[in-house]
Amino acid sequence: MRAEHHGIINRYFNVLSSPQRYDEKMDEIRLDSVIGEGKINRLITHSGIECIESNLNFNKRRIVSFQSNAAMVELSFCFQGNAEVCVSDSAYELEPNCCTLQFMKDFQVSFDYGSQSKLQTMAIGIPLFLFDSYMQEVGGRTKTSFADILGTRSFRMFRTSIGPETLQILNQLRNFPSSSSMRRMYVESKALELFSLYFESLLFERDQKYRPSRLSRSDRDKIKKAEELLLSHMADPPSLIELSRMCGVNDFKLKIGFKEQFGKSVFSYLRDKRMEKAWSLLRFENMSVSQTAQIVGYSNFSHFAEVFRKSFDCSPSDVRRERHKQHIVIKP
Repeated sequence: MRAEHHGIINRYFNVLSSPQRYDEKMDEIRLDSVIGEGKINRLITHSGIECIESNLNFNKRRIVSFQSNAAMVELSFCFQGNAEVCVSDSAYELEPNCCTLQFMKDFQVSFDYGSQSKLQTMAIGIPLFLFDSYMQEVGGRTKTSFADILGTRSFRMFRTSIGPETLQILNQLRNFPSSSSMRRMYVESKALELFSLYFESLLFERDQKYRPSRLSRSDRDKIKKAEELLLSHMADPPSLIELSRMCGVNDFKLKIGFKEQFGKSVFSYLRDKRMEKAWSLLRFENMSVSQTAQIVGYSNFSHFAEVFRKSFDCSPSDVRRERHKQHIVIKP
């Protein structure tokens, strides 16, 4: 059972990289120039947790399909690019800033990658025995297991966005020196930290999420409008009073309602979204630090750098340097 999810990944690699054959002992696979350019890095820890980072650019549309009788639990993060994914009778779109927690067994899967599609993702798999072991240790909760979650289905997915806390952990995970003798231990610790966050938020009920709402449907619509206005005016956001007037709700209800719907204050939410956008611009769009700061609404570059460092435990310049270090160009 420990090696089931490794076999699924091997199948994917072999279909993706055909006619090149993948050897499980390899920790890196490069695309054949006929397919495109880029590489996939793979690391398996001593407990069997598997971390896969992909940085790919396809020359033309490519469909990767295979069937497996094995089972797996996987966290998947998409930083850049899009793809259509079909698993058994379910379909979803892989898109930036998206995280999925997936459970599958006895399934058919198909990945549809578009032409000139740049794809940057990270996937982390955990062995079933380890997942079930941790689930049995969750004190004070209804005991659960892989079989309980999946039931009679072959596939089940939980989907959410990638938040600042997650981005910080992913940044630490991706930037840890590959030559370090402690890399496997470090990757395992960060992977377990991510699993802990998402198991808690997606699989178990948090009390505050299930308190009766004090908002009417009309109020919730207005709070949603406030969020949309904040994001569309990120560089020059309205004040709280202005925002409440624009949404047609008083400022007290806006503050209370926003915290209820999004789990944080209006401007904490805005700060986090600014930082998420800044990370994306620096990492994927080749923007300078000064350009990025202005786009997300910071005129004081030092203040921007300070907030960024508090959010991600690294400087904006570190992210730009990492982008250039990992930029891959493979000539046929």
